[in-house]
Amino acid sequence: MNESINTRAGFVAIVGAPNAGKSTFLNTCIGEKVAIVSPKEQTTRFNIRAVLTEKSNQFIFVDTPGIHRARRMYDEAMVNTALEASINADVILFLVDIRKGFTDEVLDIIEHLKAVPRIKKVFAFNKVDLVKDKKDILPKLEEVKEQYGDLFNDYLLISANKNQGTADVLETLAKYIPESPLLYSEDYLTDLPMKIIASEETREKAFYLLKNEIPYSVMVETLEYKVNPDDGSVRIEQTLLLEREAHKKIVVGNKGQMIKKIGMHARKALEDFLGVKVHLFLRVKVQPNWVNDNFYYQMFGLEKPQDSKFAQKSKKPHKRKRKK
Repeated sequence: MNESINTRAGFVAIVGAPNAGKSTFLNTCIGEKVAIVSPKEQTTRFNIRAVLTEKSNQFIFVDTPGIHRARRMYDEAMVNTALEASINADVILFLVDIRKGFTDEVLDIIEHLKAVPRIKKVFAFNKVDLVKDKKDILPKLEEVKEQYGDLFNDYLLISANKNQGTADVLETLAKYIPESPLLYSEDYLTDLPMKIIASEETREKAFYLLKNEIPYSVMVETLEYKVNPDDGSVRIEQTLLLEREAHKKIVVGNKGQMIKKIGMHARKALEDFLGVKVHLFLRVKVQPNWVNDNFYYQMFGLEKPQDSKFAQKSKKPHKRKRKK
């Protein structure tokens, strides 16, 4: 009689304040780039689901937007989706930037975690490689254990960027995901549509090249993603949406040099990811107050808050015509 192999499969919500290193951790574990990373806060705007199958364990990671104190309705929607993901997870991985420590945003998240006692929780100080005085690291972790010993099931030290301690995290998380048949095939990577992946790749390159010259509110919409059946190449048309006319000059650059550079970097990254030739066409459009357009909430799976405290401040959505 053949003995069945015991397997485990479950959902892991990666939560933390903005710039805690959640997306970097996800990319490092998966071994592929499925979430964009940037020094800008609130880079991740929606839950990203990625699957890692390792031996008999399958982790369905949900990389959530940074949980922060919202300044507008769109921020509120992002925070709500992150909190919802943590409530529905089998285990929560709470990442904290060890250099920043317990900021007000981190303390707010801890209060939320206290409200979901049934879910197992793993605490991890991230970015330990950036701490200058290494002898301070362990005492900081011990302080957290003393203060929150009953809240978290395990405490870890990691550097997601250097891939240090990530194997320990996976081993720890495996203890808390339930016994289950594999929920996805072993080679499954992510449930993100290619249009979204393409948009996020270009947005990351815009952040990287423009640095602090452009605000967080830039949006990239992929209007067309078409595969050529003859040679497998991909044609992608995208629009970079900005809220102010002044930002357009910065993004376009002198004689169009900046938008060309963004396109070149994004095309190269997409070709590396897809393994095929990519023809990328970008244009820049000013669309004031796009953040209140229901279309973009739906595009990223966000739910527009019905009783938002920002509702009175929001302007009417900009009317836009889309390709049929």
